[in-house]
Amino acid sequence: MWSKNVQLTLCVYVMIVSNLLGSLRLTTGEGTGEGLDVAPIGDDEKIQGKVHSKVSMYDRYVKLFEHQRAIQLDAVKSMQKSKMKHDHKYKLTETMVNDIFRVLEESKNNLTEYGFVPGDPFPENETIRDAMSNVFENTAMFGDLILRLPDITHDIYDKNKHWEFLIGWAVWFSMESGVFQGPNEQLLSLMSMELGLMPKDENFVNPYQEMEFLKEMEEAEREMEEKKNKEKTEKGKKKPQNVKPKRKGPKLSGGHHSEL
Repeated sequence: MWSKNVQLTLCVYVMIVSNLLGSLRLTTGEGTGEGLDVAPIGDDEKIQGKVHSKVSMYDRYVKLFEHQRAIQLDAVKSMQKSKMKHDHKYKLTETMVNDIFRVLEESKNNLTEYGFVPGDPFPENETIRDAMSNVFENTAMFGDLILRLPDITHDIYDKNKHWEFLIGWAVWFSMESGVFQGPNEQLLSLMSMELGLMPKDENFVNPYQEMEFLKEMEEAEREMEEKKNKEKTEKGKKKPQNVKPKRKGPKLSGGHHSEL
């Protein structure tokens, strides 16, 4: 049976895969009532020159994206702090990374087919908008993983050279879009340095890399100690084998003996 921590993390993973890696559609929700809830736009938020003097679809999309990013980051933090065993966390991360790059490749193909590039007007076509959203969300999610679970994610990512080109394209697409702002823009820079897509700053240090290594060492030492204690306990429980007592004196063979 899996522990409660493992089950909790798996629930987080199910949420990520079902809602973030391919099925979620960030829309403006204008006139449809769909999409994520966003506070009504006040008069002070109205922008002159926009259609109907309201916030543009692009600006509304950026707000929705920032809201979704907060959910993604919380999910990765929960996974990072989980006390699940290393091999379970590795398999979970591996599944997530494979899904991320599968969606990125599909989205890139769709965007290339439609000829959409950063700088084009905000897409009204649903297929283009979904592909664009998938690129943004999955690029950011991979950034969270490579920065907060660097040892595990690097071990998975470094084995596939094709992914290096794909994530390079995804980071470029995200940077040029202007959707990544503030902390999200900083995320792109940090993950680019961590992945070697751009030179590292002199002061660049990923604190989670050392923390993760220490946690793995502690887990290995704990498992070794538990194994020793188990062997010691089992050895103490072993019963001595029944040994027949040796008979003293001469042993007679047969039922009779001759007189001298």
